Amino acid sequence: MNEQIAQALAQLRDVHEPALPAFWPLPVGWWVLAALILIALGCLVWSLYRRRITDRPYRTLRNVVLQIQRRFQANEISQKEYVAAVNRLYKHLLVDIEPTPGSRQAHGTIWLTMLANRFNEDGFVSGDGSALGTVRYAPIPYFDERIVALVDRTLAVVKADPKASRTA
Repeated sequence: MNEQIAQALAQLRDVHEPALPAFWPLPVGWWVLAALILIALGCLVWSLYRRRITDRPYRTLRNVVLQIQRRFQANEISQKEYVAAVNRLYKHLLVDIEPTPGSRQAHGTIWLTMLANRFNEDGFVSGDGSALGTVRYAPIPYFDERIVALVDRTLAVVKADPKASRTA
């Protein structure tokens, strides 16, 4: 029996493990996968670049608001100057950055309603936001301390309007 096993093993000596497939050249599937990964990375970089370009005016606006708020808190500008500066920034947003029909000539209640609609914030129409309307031209301008909080909730964190269609 040992002899039979030895003969069987002797016959198996010529049988070897097959060689591993060569690493190069890569099979077609790997080339396709590499191409898909490169295309996906390219699309990701492009979308991040487009988002950065689209968000640039909003970042600039937020930075300017923070500067105005710092100056107001340091008493470098008056309440009237603060309201005027903030109102100019709201106007810049609705006229230049997000061209809204009628915003160039809007003032008073219409202007406040446009702001309320853009930010979905009723604070513009009632009380604290009314300082941005025609009330600021009164001999004794109206100023409510809550307008600072309103600016913090809206202009200091402004981003592109999700409802607006982006054609860029």
